[in-house]
Amino acid sequence: MANPNNNSVFISYSLNDRQACVILQSALEQAGFAVFRDEESIRKGDRWITRLEEALKGCTAFVVLIGRDGVRRWVGAEVQVALIRHLSPHDDTQRLPIFPVLLEDTKPEALPPFLSLFQANRWSAAEPLPHALIDDIRNRAIRYEAQPVFDGCPFLGLSAFKREHANLFFGRRAETLAALACLGDQQQSNPEHLQSSNGANYHRWLQIEGNSGSGKSSLVRAGMLPMIELGALWARTGFDHWRVLPAMMPGKDPITKLAEVIELGLVAEGHRKIAARVEELQGKENALALALRGFKEEGAAFLLIVDQFEELFTFAETNERKQFDAQLAHALQDPECPLFLISTVRADFLDRYELLPRLAAIYNSHCKRYFLPTISEQGLREVIEQPARLAGLDVRDVAELIRADARDEIGVLPLVENALDTLWRQREGNRLSADRYRQQNGIAGMLSAQADALLERIAAIVPKGKQAALELLLRLTRSSDEGRHTRQRITRAEAVMAAGDGVGEQVVRLLSGERSLDAPSASHHGALRLITINQEQQQQYVDLIHETLIRARGKDEKSGKRIGYWPTLYDYIENNRDRDIHRQQLEFRAERWQQSKGLGRLWRLAYTGLGDYRALRIPPHSPEGQFLKRSRWAQRGILAVLVVLLSYVVESLYTTKQLGLPMESMWTLQRFRLGYAPLPTFVSIEPGSFKMGEQDTKFRNEYGEDDRKYWGAPIAPVAIEKDFSLGVTEVTFEHFDYYIWARPRGDGDTIKAPSAPNSGRGTRPVVNISWHEAMAYAAWLGARTKQNCRLPSEAEWEFAARAGSDRAYPWGDEVGENKASCRGCGGPRGKGEESAPVGSFAPNPSGLKDTSGNVWEWTCSMWRDEFDGEEQKCADPKDTTARVLRGGSWFGDAASARSAARYSFNPDNRSDSFGFRVLCVSPIE
Repeated sequence: MANPNNNSVFISYSLNDRQACVILQSALEQAGFAVFRDEESIRKGDRWITRLEEALKGCTAFVVLIGRDGVRRWVGAEVQVALIRHLSPHDDTQRLPIFPVLLEDTKPEALPPFLSLFQANRWSAAEPLPHALIDDIRNRAIRYEAQPVFDGCPFLGLSAFKREHANLFFGRRAETLAALACLGDQQQSNPEHLQSSNGANYHRWLQIEGNSGSGKSSLVRAGMLPMIELGALWARTGFDHWRVLPAMMPGKDPITKLAEVIELGLVAEGHRKIAARVEELQGKENALALALRGFKEEGAAFLLIVDQFEELFTFAETNERKQFDAQLAHALQDPECPLFLISTVRADFLDRYELLPRLAAIYNSHCKRYFLPTISEQGLREVIEQPARLAGLDVRDVAELIRADARDEIGVLPLVENALDTLWRQREGNRLSADRYRQQNGIAGMLSAQADALLERIAAIVPKGKQAALELLLRLTRSSDEGRHTRQRITRAEAVMAAGDGVGEQVVRLLSGERSLDAPSASHHGALRLITINQEQQQQYVDLIHETLIRARGKDEKSGKRIGYWPTLYDYIENNRDRDIHRQQLEFRAERWQQSKGLGRLWRLAYTGLGDYRALRIPPHSPEGQFLKRSRWAQRGILAVLVVLLSYVVESLYTTKQLGLPMESMWTLQRFRLGYAPLPTFVSIEPGSFKMGEQDTKFRNEYGEDDRKYWGAPIAPVAIEKDFSLGVTEVTFEHFDYYIWARPRGDGDTIKAPSAPNSGRGTRPVVNISWHEAMAYAAWLGARTKQNCRLPSEAEWEFAARAGSDRAYPWGDEVGENKASCRGCGGPRGKGEESAPVGSFAPNPSGLKDTSGNVWEWTCSMWRDEFDGEEQKCADPKDTTARVLRGGSWFGDAASARSAARYSFNPDNRSDSFGFRVLCVSPIE
């Protein structure tokens, strides 16, 4: 066998096609070629792929024989290395020519996607090798399939490439092969190496990173997946058979999605229920690994594809994200669980991995990262020209124009595909028109114009349809302050609600390219589709067809404002960005509310800011809808309470003003409303006899007969024949304010609350009360307590105040220190500056307080200079004669506080040193 040299051919073949290989080798050697066969120089073992790569470096052509075994195992690995060698050079003359040879009756469908691009030669080992093939090998001629093999439009527009579009997926062949080489170990092919000794050589997690619109999903689904299904990973992983689970996006409930893909991908229909598997996955963190072990087969591995991994950071619920994180991390480290993971994530979300602590812990050791770069110039050429070649289209006029527009754009592939799709629908024969391309302002202008046109069509069919469509598209967007908007999937029911009652279903159908409900015969085939509808289990989900619709293409140089590829929607999102922020806030608050228990559920309701959520159109039975419903009821309850309180405050202010009370008394009135009823307390006074008047002759003589009006009267014997009750203290402001508030008031009522001195109200003795007002209070109190109440007579007052003593004061002949409130009475309250709160001093032997000093107290008796028996009677209210006051006051000196001291005043007069106390059950009628 000749060694590889500048004129050598590498033959790749299956062992079942070994005879054909020998014949081919002989024919090529007779034609002057050196032939390199892997079985003669390369054996399975360490570094065999490296040795294969070195062998192919010196070969000038690669021939692959495809028989009944197809392209599997060794052949597949060799084809991959050859494809990399073919795709790597930028100079076409340096590319490795690849020649697929179909043996016997092998059909072209046996060719894997990338090999199907090359013109295949059909050959039977019983026949001579075609001279054309020998000439092509000698000339290193790269022959692509020339005949149109595709019927219809070969361009996908904004739609993402899927597995079924593999034959149309161009421009990313080199990237696909490079990404495939990241999984497993490029030097080992043994399943026992699922977990190498240092944990760094064997990778079971591949993360495809890239900018929005770079084609990450398409690379995985239409590029890598078909190759994996054909065994492309066998050489590096040791697994030839792959059980590919349905690709998933995390969404709001990633654990539920994971349960669904396990159910759909592995479990026979009806064997297990998803609800049970979700509960399983939420239990122990090894549940995923254990579940996959149960389906483990010899030589087979599981592949899980998690597309749009960033949804874990932007959309997933916290608890579900934590469970998902733990399940994947455990399964990827389990040597008995042959799970491989491919995830795609936007590069601008790579800083969020602290939200996945378990995966973050193995990120550097177990994850192989591959950044998908902006498509190359050669890639763009393939995207435009290769699908056109398959469909027999002439794109020469537009190819350079599109490439020129695409050079400075990030994530340009969907724009290019959309432009090509649009031009195909406007084609002239088999030619795509450059004039039409220019008329529609290139790749960005075409997208914007088509999207605006679709909105106008919707507006013509559906009342307020344009606004409804924008509302739905806004709902499908997860906005951010930095303008890094992402799409988010919602259920079809949510989409209908977001678009609006009555028109939502029509708008959903029109945006997705379905027919109008009102015009079922009107097809919108060819119109731009802005949303997709996917079925998952029993639920339909709606999603934006591509993030290009909500992305910014740059900033205006003058204003610095971001400009969207579709300005209409991008501006609408920017102007209503707070709506999505409010939605995120609502989802967070609803989640916390659901997790709360007891009073916490009441505490975590939203009592303010509900107006921020009014425009969100939340489904009523969703957690957020239930949260809002309960919050609104709670808010109504709080509002009702506030209205009641406000009405109380307003009424209290009015009543306070009407009653003549100061504003600070408003809060006292609330206590009255709540049942607080301050009334005087009484002490019982037994009948008896005493000498009434001035007992001290020396004192009387000292002041003289002319002063007896103030300092006493001649002694007179008095008998009190019936017992009575007398207020322990003077009536206070609190007592009197309650009376003012509680008594019935009629028209023309002029009684107002008396003003207070600087010392304040409360428990201070009420002052500025006329004799008539004091009598009115006593009558009201009697009616309230069902007693006969009035002011005491002068005799009754002195009898109770003396309490059996004939001394000047109840405690003796000297005023002493701090025993009464008057000028010269001593102590902090005896300075003659203000009255003291009632009960501030010790009681007399009868239990009465403040009979000396504090305030002069009205009696019911008329004034007489001499005692003549009338001192035991009450005056006629109509009589205008002066009334007697007893007891002295804070303003008077110590002499006026004597038990015999008297004072008189007109019954209509008031003073800030005049007060009263009440007598009840008096023997006097």
